[in-house]
Amino acid sequence: MLRLFTLLCIFSTLQAAAQQTDFDLIVQPVDTKARDFSEYLVQLAWMNGPDGIIAIEEVKNAESAIKNTKKEWMRDIQATFNLNEANVRAPDTSSNVFFPRYNLGLNLNLYNILSQKEKNQIGKRDIEIAEQKVNKRKLEIRAETLSRYANYKLAHEILKARTLVEQDMNSTYILVQQLYKNDEKTLEDYTTASAAYFAASEARIRAETDVLIAKYRVEEMIGLKWEQVQHPAKEF
Repeated sequence: MLRLFTLLCIFSTLQAAAQQTDFDLIVQPVDTKARDFSEYLVQLAWMNGPDGIIAIEEVKNAESAIKNTKKEWMRDIQATFNLNEANVRAPDTSSNVFFPRYNLGLNLNLYNILSQKEKNQIGKRDIEIAEQKVNKRKLEIRAETLSRYANYKLAHEILKARTLVEQDMNSTYILVQQLYKNDEKTLEDYTTASAAYFAASEARIRAETDVLIAKYRVEEMIGLKWEQVQHPAKEF
């Protein structure tokens, strides 16, 4: 028991000293201006992606559930009312009637009433869990969006490099082809230059495909076609 208490004290101290996460910085609120273009993409992903919307709706469900839970004790209270038949029938003058005119009763479910406080605590924890799921989705959506955008930019840079190499190889190929026609280069030189050019051309085509795939993956996150994104810092 003492060891557990010591561990809890250590955890509380570390938690107090640790830097707390501001989830409004992880995903900036959609009604505020994004710090830069990448943060704008994160906003779009959070606003348009179904996972973020589902997480927010789960919080609303938890909040509605605890409202109903707080009222459950009313369901377990039942009142009864009975008229005494002796007072309903015509009076019998030969006898005295001492029964009450009516009976009132109240039925209580003590277990549910006494456990109501704990149910309310469970409801509050459910809300906290739902809110933490929202935060978890913010972290995941931010990381995934920025990663995909980084891959998209990398694919563009690789395409630029592949295009330059292809242009150089094409120039070399044309030169060697002309020299070969003038018998200044051998067939092997011509074949080597030709193979290098076509390899560079294939690499450039593959790089173009990688750009398209990377763009589609960004579009999947933000819920918009890349051409629909309007931002002054948009690069491609």
